[in-house]
Amino acid sequence: MNQCSHCQSYDIERVHRNFYQRLYIRRIFQCRQCEYMQKLFKYDFLNKSDTAENKS
Repeated sequence: MNQCSHCQSYDIERVHRNFYQRLYIRRIFQCRQCEYMQKLFKYDFLNKSDTAENKS
């Protein structure tokens, strides 16, 4: 089961990607509780740049 990384809620939904987003992004989820957008990237170097922001 997927969980929001921002508020830890399980009430999230899949968001459909645009054509160009399909090249880089595997899935996009949006939390219904806090409206947080969570993106799962296909490639590791994109993931690392995204998680660096969240750590600080």
